[in-house]
Amino acid sequence: MTADLDPTPAPAGGAPVASGTSRSWRRLVWRWLGVLFAVVVAVAVTRALAGQDWSVVAVLLARRDGGQVGLLLAGALLAAAVGPLIGMLAWRAVLRELGPPVATVRLLRVYLVGFLAKYVPGKLPGLVAAVKVGAANGVTVPRMLISGTVTTVLVHLTGLTVGLLAGVRVLGDRVAWLALAALPVLLALCWPGLLGRLVGWALRLLRRPGPVPALSGRAVRAAIGWQTLSWLVSGVHLWLLAVAMGADAGSALPLCVGAFGLATVLGVLAVVVPDGLGVREAVLVGALALLLPVPSAVAVAVASRLVTTVGEVVVGGVALGVVEVVLRRSSAVDAAVVREGSGLVEVDRD
Repeated sequence: MTADLDPTPAPAGGAPVASGTSRSWRRLVWRWLGVLFAVVVAVAVTRALAGQDWSVVAVLLARRDGGQVGLLLAGALLAAAVGPLIGMLAWRAVLRELGPPVATVRLLRVYLVGFLAKYVPGKLPGLVAAVKVGAANGVTVPRMLISGTVTTVLVHLTGLTVGLLAGVRVLGDRVAWLALAALPVLLALCWPGLLGRLVGWALRLLRRPGPVPALSGRAVRAAIGWQTLSWLVSGVHLWLLAVAMGADAGSALPLCVGAFGLATVLGVLAVVVPDGLGVREAVLVGALALLLPVPSAVAVAVASRLVTTVGEVVVGGVALGVVEVVLRRSSAVDAAVVREGSGLVEVDRD
């Protein structure tokens, strides 16, 4: 019965029906809020796609045979879509250390909701949605906060570390400051306990009391490995776009992969502009200009924004749809098992 599952205590002398009715109303409200949020996300994603410069596709098609460009664009979209999914594995590695096990398909649902919610203007709607979905799937708020903090730190540090692949050619003698980002990564690999202490200190600084997370060396190293792989795979899309514009494939690979990690992190850290708009492109153009004429470098940087947006939206939407189907089927099977078990109990009692 629904009333038995309602955590709200029944009023003195009251009937459980009232509690069940109240819970039903809450479920209905949350369901409609979920529908409303999905509509808002869909509108925000549509606006994000409409705001992209699609003319760069014509520029790419003018450079090579249409079939070749089609293959390169398909590969770029695949790399841009798969990279973020690999990043989810880094978050999962940290999250699993902080509480009871949660099925990967449920973690993927939480991750994808937050992933798509970033297109909604403002941080609050996405945060509320992620917390609500997390709680509904067995991930508490403190667990979300700690795992999100650790993963965000690792995303930035590994992104800058991967940026070393391009740093020498882009920054020259000034690459030393970028090498500093690799130092915390090396320390975390050698002494994983330091990361937990740093996160605990940051939480206390933010007045978020709680136990210092106990992260095992295996979890930290796995998270660093998965996140580094995520950057490397994501950066391949920029390389394929540069090759489509005529860059030499051999010399372009390390430069493009490193430049994407460096540009993305610097864009995120530039909080005064939304999603690093302009900052990311400026860094990419500076790196790509070492391979291509400046107009071609600009076209590739703009195409990168288009490809990553389309890739994220497609993989996010499709993957979330698959996750929902899997979870609904799983719930239906569980319900059937429960009904069958209840029937058996009744037969035994008779």
